[in-house]
Amino acid sequence: MKNESINSKINNMINILGPSAPIKVKNIAIGKNPSIQGAIIYIDGLVDKNVINRDILNPLMLQIQISITLDNNTSRFLCSNYITAECSFIKDNTTQVSKEIKNGNTLFIIENIEDYIIIDTTGGEIRKISDPTNEISLRGSRDGFVENLEVNISLLRRKIKDSNLSIEKFVVGRRTQTDLALVYIKDLVDTEVLDELKKRINAVNVDSITGIGILLEFIDENPYSIFPMALATERPDRVTANIMEGRIALILNGTPFVVTLPSVFIEFFHTVEDYNEKTISANFIRLLRILTVLLVITLPSVYLTLIKYNAELIPVQFVIPIVQSRIGISLTPFMEILILELLMEILREGGLRLPSKIAQTVSIVGGIIIGNAIVESKMVSPTTLLVVGITVVASFVVPAVDMSLSIRLLRFPMLFLANAMGIMGIATGFTFLIIHLSSLENFGVPYMDFKKDDLKDTFTRAQLWKMNARPSIVSGQNNKRQNNFRYKFRRKKDE
Repeated sequence: MKNESINSKINNMINILGPSAPIKVKNIAIGKNPSIQGAIIYIDGLVDKNVINRDILNPLMLQIQISITLDNNTSRFLCSNYITAECSFIKDNTTQVSKEIKNGNTLFIIENIEDYIIIDTTGGEIRKISDPTNEISLRGSRDGFVENLEVNISLLRRKIKDSNLSIEKFVVGRRTQTDLALVYIKDLVDTEVLDELKKRINAVNVDSITGIGILLEFIDENPYSIFPMALATERPDRVTANIMEGRIALILNGTPFVVTLPSVFIEFFHTVEDYNEKTISANFIRLLRILTVLLVITLPSVYLTLIKYNAELIPVQFVIPIVQSRIGISLTPFMEILILELLMEILREGGLRLPSKIAQTVSIVGGIIIGNAIVESKMVSPTTLLVVGITVVASFVVPAVDMSLSIRLLRFPMLFLANAMGIMGIATGFTFLIIHLSSLENFGVPYMDFKKDDLKDTFTRAQLWKMNARPSIVSGQNNKRQNNFRYKFRRKKDE
């Protein structure tokens, strides 16, 4: 490699990067009397050209007024005295060099010099940090993750300044070669969970990983469960809180969401707002959220059971209005609910795929027009429409999008069981649901296991100053979160 010409190195690198890549090559003369030959290579669109012009080309071509001697220290001499951007050196590893160029760095080569000089020029157009679009908080931070890996890591570094913060990087996908980072605190994380996670990531051998959900499906140990095994969020403050509990964050380049592992069932019903509000207010909202989930799962099936099997349980003052509303209805109660539930899911899905302004119009106008028409046509009763409408509105209370979908899907098997067996069908459905949730494990951590020490932050939460320990179900090496310091400023009784 030492005697390889500039042109030979350039052609070799172009062949490795591929002829279709928008490769830019700039030959330069360095120094005077005599000058030496060099070249820079980069991929257009991935670099910051201002950095290249200011920190590389300008000093090398215009500021060197001396003769440069070619020896083993030439590259380090130029990087130390003239190139102002960060430099690193690679020898004889063209594969690693090509990866650096694909990541937005610039390659600097010098005639008859063995070193490949990698200069940090990462840039290109990226989306600016903005408010989270799907997780709105009244009192939380207003920054959200973007599609750039380094930007997302920096958002976490700003919030966690602990020297034990560790970041491990991987490359997943043989062809896409997508960058992945694991972020955790090394003296808090469960090392067994960490080792198992890294083992599964290293075992993934596919052509393409373009989203964090794709990667999660490859490493998920419960692929046939409808419940999410990893919490996905676009809020850095929530990821920070999870890391501080001993969890591991997965950040994939190109994805504006970060997932944390291992996750447990109750975690998907918590929000950042729960910890920014007073304890009583936060507990009221949290309990309301959990009761709403039960309402979403059971309301249509309970209504069907009362209409079809147990009409005697309906209070007398409600029986006559319900019976009158069903006069002339052509469909059975089961078909009424099923059609309306499917129709609402179609409207919801259509609203998600349309531009936001049009989606609001379609959802509101479509719901009103279709609902009014379907009642007037005597296909469904107004009572059934009311029950389904309440269920749809209640489903929006679940804060995690993926858990919300799982909860909505549970309505349908519950509805079929209620139609077949009445109240016994609902009881059977809940029994199987609890058994299924209790049998799930996530990297060795039980998915639904309520330990006594963790009850301070499950269905409700205690005052923050009482939560001295991290969740024992996920914390690894250090379970202590804080000291009991409240006694230092409590008012004494005799004062």
